[in-house]
Amino acid sequence: MSDNKSVRGCLIERKGRYYAVISYYVGGYRQQDTKSTGISVTSHKKREAEKIKDQLVQEKEKELEQLARKKESHSFADCLERWIDYKSAQIESTTAWGYKNRGKTIIEYFREKDIKIEELEAKDLLNYCEWALANGRRNIYSENTPTGLSRRTVRDQLTLIKGFLNDAVVQGVIMINPADKVKVPRVKEDNTEEIAYMDKEQSKAFLNYVRTVPVFEKLYCITKVGICYGFRRSELLGLKWSAIDFEKEEIIINHTIVRVEQGDIGRDNVKTKSSHRYLPLLESVKGDLLDVMEHQKELGIYSKDGYVFKWDDGRTYSPDYITKTFKKAVIRCGCVPEDLTVHGLRHSCCAILFEDGWELGKVQNWLGHSDITVTANIYNHVSKKWKNKQGKIADKSFG
Repeated sequence: MSDNKSVRGCLIERKGRYYAVISYYVGGYRQQDTKSTGISVTSHKKREAEKIKDQLVQEKEKELEQLARKKESHSFADCLERWIDYKSAQIESTTAWGYKNRGKTIIEYFREKDIKIEELEAKDLLNYCEWALANGRRNIYSENTPTGLSRRTVRDQLTLIKGFLNDAVVQGVIMINPADKVKVPRVKEDNTEEIAYMDKEQSKAFLNYVRTVPVFEKLYCITKVGICYGFRRSELLGLKWSAIDFEKEEIIINHTIVRVEQGDIGRDNVKTKSSHRYLPLLESVKGDLLDVMEHQKELGIYSKDGYVFKWDDGRTYSPDYITKTFKKAVIRCGCVPEDLTVHGLRHSCCAILFEDGWELGKVQNWLGHSDITVTANIYNHVSKKWKNKQGKIADKSFG
């Protein structure tokens, strides 16, 4: 840091005029500026020249102060990145992965803006929220994919920012938290948007497709289990043979495979308390699972505590591999909604159970939803087709 008190000035005579010589230090090195006062030596106005010299000294002091403050200020993006790294070391790995994923878009945006944390204002955060809602999606899979993040995602990002800035206030880096009064702007939501799922006929068609197309045949059993049980992706990949009792004919959900920064890891826990559940081993699934087991035994990769779904060399499937391969199968199949995802198997299971007349509570227990409102929300989306059928019946009744 420059010492502003080291700024000195003096007058010299050169070519019949007074010149101000300003001396100062930057980075430990002495610097010197020489500027003409514009006053002739013969004009006997040395006092005016002295005033000009003093003014130049003050200007240089202010310039050095601004330079020092700029050097002491911190990049908002860099500080947030370091804070996320620090927090990630203190929390559960999957939560840490969520922190880092949530922070990537924020860090990229503010790094490009080059905004310092000391200069950050509420309007900067509001500008980010508006940008994220319109353009914040980092991965675009197709032309029809929206480029903006959902309001919920942006709200989660803002919560992350607020937590970071609260710590910055405690550390004395900033005086107040500029995010305190910032709210994510409301956007016009498309209430007609529907959850992507398959009905019975579509499910049968899709299963037949992946079973008969060699490049997708690995998806067959995992897709069937996903449709029949509504397992999450982490639950499908985390299913072990030890969790399947062929004699008692039951399956226990107690292990998952998730993606974290270090890679894919297995955990002996599930998303919520209600996610840990026992389910009957369906006859329609039992035969397919036994086929997979027999195949693994032939390859010498079967073990009681091993994973059900894995490569022929014994490696477990990566969550990203399943997601991308499933997406390719959906697009090439052409008989199911194009925006169907692996998680859409969960919605498909829900839809089929509702179609067969299951009650909300029973569907909730089958899927392991911790909140019945989640189950009800899916029902509201998938029941549109049945309501249309009932509408035709009602039209005849009142017509």
